[in-house]
Formats: sequence, structure tokens, C-alpha cells
Amino acid sequence: MDQVMRDNVTEYPSTINVLKRFNLFPEVVVGAFFRAFTAVSDQLKIRTKECWTVNRGNGLPPVLSCEGIGDPMYFYVHSVFFLHGILMALVFLLGSFISQSVWGGLLSVLCFFYNHGEATRVQWTPPLRESFSFPLHTLQMLVVTLALSVSRPGRSFVCWIALTTIMFMLPWQFAQFSLATQTLSLIACYMLKAIDSTKFKAILYGQVIGLAVSFVLLFGNLMLLTSLFSCVLVGAFVIVFAEPVLNKLNQIVQWIVQGILLVLSIVGVKKLVGLVLGVADDAHIFDILRSKFGDYRNFHTMLYTCAKEFDFLELETYGKLSKSLLLPLVALVVLVISAEIMRSLVARLRGQSTTKKEDEQAETSELTEQAPVIYHLFQLAAYTVMAVAIMRLKLFWTPQLCVMASLICSKKYFGWLHARCFSKAVLVLVIAAAMSIGGWQNLKEQFAIFGEYSNVPLEQLVEWVNTNTPREAVFAGSMPTMANLKLSTERAIVNHPHYEDEGLRARTMEVYSVFSRKPVSEVHAKLKAMGVQFVIIEDNWCRSRPSPGCGMADIWDVEDPANRHRKTSACVEMAEKPEPYFRRVFKNQAYDVFAIVVDPMAPPPQQAPPQQKQETPPPPPQQKQETVLPQQKQETPPPQQKQETPPPQQKQVTPPPPPQQKQETPQQTVPPQQKQQATPPQQTVPPQQKQETPPPQQKQQPPPPPQTPPPQQKQETPPPQQKQQPPPPQQKQETPPPQPKQQTPPPQQKQETLPPQQKQQTPPLQQKQVTPPPQQNQQTPPPPQQKQPPPA
Repeated sequence: MDQVMRDNVTEYPSTINVLKRFNLFPEVVVGAFFRAFTAVSDQLKIRTKECWTVNRGNGLPPVLSCEGIGDPMYFYVHSVFFLHGILMALVFLLGSFISQSVWGGLLSVLCFFYNHGEATRVQWTPPLRESFSFPLHTLQMLVVTLALSVSRPGRSFVCWIALTTIMFMLPWQFAQFSLATQTLSLIACYMLKAIDSTKFKAILYGQVIGLAVSFVLLFGNLMLLTSLFSCVLVGAFVIVFAEPVLNKLNQIVQWIVQGILLVLSIVGVKKLVGLVLGVADDAHIFDILRSKFGDYRNFHTMLYTCAKEFDFLELETYGKLSKSLLLPLVALVVLVISAEIMRSLVARLRGQSTTKKEDEQAETSELTEQAPVIYHLFQLAAYTVMAVAIMRLKLFWTPQLCVMASLICSKKYFGWLHARCFSKAVLVLVIAAAMSIGGWQNLKEQFAIFGEYSNVPLEQLVEWVNTNTPREAVFAGSMPTMANLKLSTERAIVNHPHYEDEGLRARTMEVYSVFSRKPVSEVHAKLKAMGVQFVIIEDNWCRSRPSPGCGMADIWDVEDPANRHRKTSACVEMAEKPEPYFRRVFKNQAYDVFAIVVDPMAPPPQQAPPQQKQETPPPPPQQKQETVLPQQKQETPPPQQKQETPPPQQKQVTPPPPPQQKQETPQQTVPPQQKQQATPPQQTVPPQQKQETPPPQQKQQPPPPPQTPPPQQKQETPPPQQKQQPPPPQQKQETPPPQPKQQTPPPQQKQETLPPQQKQQTPPLQQKQVTPPPQQNQQTPPPPQQKQPPPA
């Protein structure tokens, strides 16, 4: 819990409270239940999971696969599915209650199953916040519906509304918008006199208590205070407390005044609280609405509107809902109920105009009886607007359609139809049979979905990060990739998909500058200022364009017109030539990882690491190369022989690795004992140590001479090279001029391959020497280097 409440990895370098920011109370509860479950099952020795190794082939390593509720992932997913099993029970209860018929509840559940693909996303992404919150939302709606059917809700209803509101708000930051539509629907019922002020205030008190407790449990999340829900609550209380004055007005004028008061209260409170607290976390939501119904555009709104989930409701959805007859059935229900409500309203207005109080009271009581249905009708209207504007919100709309479909079984509205169909049961069976034509096809499509998740490029990326970067490394990249990286590697990241926070939106915009047309130097400065060490770029994010104007570079053109004239984006330039600001450290078919150069103006020390690698592997094959002593003759400089005295060679035997790194350049020194005046390329550092003892060199002469690469390494090993490390001119002696000298000695036949070796002595080829096969042979006998292990 301390790591959860003080997390400095998710938004490096900031420390955040994850419970406050991400609404992770469901995971805390599920984790506590899992610990208790595993403790009990272990104590009782109950087997709760089975594991086996899966060989995936295609060059992929085997993986361990586990099934059973004892596995954390299975326990988590089963918990989500259990909640949605409860959701089906709640849909049945809600449909049965508003239709006053069990057949209505059964029809609602049937509609939900026949349109399951359009009603929820839990089958695709169980960890979504809505997967936990929506069942609790349905429970809260059921409690409010029960309160509307009671003449005077008591404190028990207030407590239940408050409790269910808390349960709905804690798992999901978007719950405030749904609750705002609920309060607006209740205000509409109140304005129509379907509910009185006493009942309305009881429900409002429950909502206010729920909001206050949620604010405390979320550690003072200021977004709740500036939310649309809190502003609508203030407007509702203004209307209720102004009732004594408003009742003196004509009904039409009263509605106009109430509407004006509501709008002014919502806008005024929203602006005032946001200005005082300095919070604008949900400002992007209103910007999205502006962009959908106007010409307003900015970076953040285009990220949303270019995504399919936030586009307008697609025509395919209307077709699927129509094939299952859900949409036509609900359209019929809405028309009939609306006509009945309008009749009651007109009658009440006529009674008010003719001063017939008895008729007015009779019509008002009739509307009061219909309060639950009127509330759900307005709720359906709100969810319809939300779904049409943002396709992702159809998860509210489709379940509400299923609940409203149950009213076809209501005796009050469709009693005339029941009489013609002999009974309510016959009507339901006929409707169910007609729905099954298209609904069963939808179910078969859902049941036919099989498969497994496989993302080899992402797996390669995660493995590379785990094995090649320190635990303190800081990464930046696209929001989905950063979420996966944080989960799988526990490395620090600077941005993630929780876009409801104003500060994080600014962070993400800075990171996404890699996809803009800004100069690479400017992008480098932004990332460096954020403390980023590695940036991950996906090719499809950099180069793809899902639709016209929706490429990342196109989105940035709206925000950064000054660089619109540049033809290529920064990520493309980085892929082609990352230096000097970046350095590519990993690449596969989907991802490029670039290390950020701290000081781009400093000389790049890129050749140093390969030289170290060349020094370490060559020592074992040095023993084999003793036969190629004439190669040392290639290095004509006699002063080198003086430096290569046998006693210092023995001293060099003990610390071979450190001198090897330093001796890469001065490899030309050769001990005079072997008469080889010239030393081969930089690989000679390790063999020098072996050459320190002349007797072992004689043992190396019997092995076959064709092993040309090892002699190069022997020439690298001469101990005197350490003495020669200070004099750089020895490297010049290693240059190709001594190569022709190699041709003169008789043993040159064995050393015929050495001329290319001398070519390797050049610094660029030294890096290539790291890879040669002889190095692998050298890995087996590193400890007995001085004892001359057997040739590879």
C-alpha cells in the first residue's frame, strides 16, 4: 500500500497517489480477496491451478501457462465476470420492477444477450474501469427507481443511495458524467411534477453524501469538486429552494425560469470553482464536444476524435440493433409512453388554466405514479445523446434500451396489446422468437471468437528492456506502450494512458513531439528536460495515417504551424540518422529504442566499448598462435623488442584483462625471444601474456598452423605491450607496411592469412575482431591462458 500511495515510477520524477489518480480500489479489494483465498486453499491443500510449459516454436522461447482460479490473472478475470453475472440479475430486477412483470425482466435479459457485443466490452478488456463500475451503476439506478416509487423515502433510502453512489464513483473517474445525467433526468421529473420536492431532496441528499465520501476516500481528488456532477447538484438545490417563489408563476414561465437558473448555476459554479481551485482536469471533455459540433480543434481533441472509439456512432450499430428488433421495439415503447405522458401534461395544463384543481391534482398523481418510467425515459434520452456523440458510450445506451424494452409487458401502457395476444406470456414468446432471428446470429458471432494473444515484437522489446537496461532507467513513448512497459518491466515512465489529468496531458504532448515536424534538437531538449533516458518509437505511430488529417504529424500541424513547412517528422529523421542527439540501442520490426545522448556536442565514445570486447575474448586462442611467431617479425621496430623483456611478461601474466584494454592500440611489441620483431593487430594483447613463457610457445608450435586467427590474438598478448601503451607510435607500426615483411619469413606460409589480420589492426576493423569465431574458442580456456590450453 505504501508503494501504491507513494509511486514515483508511473509519472517519473513526480510522486503520485495511485489510488487517488487511477481509481484502483477494485484492484485493492480483489487483491485482498485473492490473498485470503490462496491462504485458505494452501492451508487446506486444495489444488487451484494447473501449469505446463508451452513450446511455441518459430524460434520463440517456451512459456509457462497456468489455468485455474489460483492463478492471479484468472482470479482477477473471474472477479470481473462475477460482477457482470450480478449485472444480469440487476437488469432482470430493474426490468421486472418498471414493467411490473417478471416477463418484462426476462425480456430485458434476453435483449442483453442478443446484443451482447454492443452492450459491453468486458469480453475484450476486463480490466477497464467500466467493467467494475457499470454493474454498480445499475444497482444505483435500481435504488433510485425504488425511491421514486415510494411516496416519502426515508433515511434508509438516503443511505442506500449514498452507498451505491460511492460504490459507483470509486472505481471509475467517468462516473461523475453518468451521475450528472441522472440528476438532470431527476430535475426534468421534478419540473414535470412527477416527483415532489421532498422526494427530490431525499435523492439529492444521498447523491451529495456519496460525492463527499468519495472525495474523502479518493484523498481529496479535486476533479470531483469541479466535476459536472457537483455543478448540477448545486443547480438542482437552487431550483428546489426557489420552489416557493417559482410556484407563483405560470407553468410555462416556471419552466423557463427553472431552466435559466439551472444553466446559470452549472456554468457559474463550474467557472468559479475551477478558477478558485485552479483545476481543469475535465476541460478536454468539453473541448471534445466543441470539436464534434463545431470547428474547434487542438492537439488533445484530435487525439480523441481521430480514434474510432470517440467517433460518432457508426451505422453498423444501428443495423445490428435493428436486426435483433431491439431498436424497433424500444422505439415503439418510447412513442407510446411519450404519448401517455404528453396526454397527462396537457390535461394538467388545461386543468390549471380552467382552475379545476381536482383535475389538476388527478393528473399530477397520475404522473407521480409514472415517475420511475418517466425517469428512465429521460435517462434513455441522455444516454442516446452520449452514444451518438461518442461511440464508446454506447455501453450506457444499449443496456438502457434493454431495460426499456421490458415496458412492452407493462399492463398500463400495452394492456390493449396483451388482450389481443391472449396473454402477456404469448406476446413475450412471439417477440423473443422474432428477436432470435437476428439475435442468435449475434450470439454465434460472439461464441465463434477464439484465439490467443501474441505480440512477438512487444515481447522482444520487453525482454530487451529487462536484460539490457538498469532498474532506474526512464522511458517515454506512446501511451499504450508505456502502460505495457510499466506492467511488464517495472521501469519508470513519464506518461501513460490516464488522460483525465491536466498535467499528464501536458507531459504526453511533450513526449509526442517526437512525432511532430519539430527539429530533432528541440525534441531532444524536451525529452532531456523531462529526465527521459530512452524513447520508444513505433513505426505505425510515426508513419501511418488512419484517416485524412489524423496522422501524428497532421495532428501536430494544428498545434505547431511554424514547422508545418518541414517535409519529414522528427521520428523519421531519428530513424534515418539518430546521431548526435540520439543513439539507437534496439530495433525490431515494430519498435525503435533510442538512448538520449546527454551531451550531443561531446565526441562520441562509441569505439571504446567494442575495444573492450575485443580484449577480453582473444586470450584463450593465444596458445595456438605461438606457431605463427614469424608474424611478430612483421613488426620491424626493434625498440619494441627491448621493451618486451621476459621478466615483465611474467608480471603481466597475473593481470591480463586490465592491460588488454589499454594495449589494444600498441599491439606491435613482440618479445625478442621469439625473434618476431613485428606484432600483429590489436588482438595481440592477450597472447602477449602467453608468450611471456617461451616453453609454452614451443608447445603451441606443434598445433596445426592453419589457425590463422589465433596467431593474431597471440600477437596481441605480448606483455611488453603494456609498456608500449604509453607510446602511441607503436600502433603506426601495426599499419599495413609491416605486412609485406610477413611474406618474407618461411613460416609465412602458415601466416598467409595474416595480411588480412593486419588489415584488421586498423581501428574500424578492431570492432569486427570482436565477432570472429576464434573468440568463442577463447571463452572455454580463459583461466589457463598462461598454461597454454589446447587449441580450439
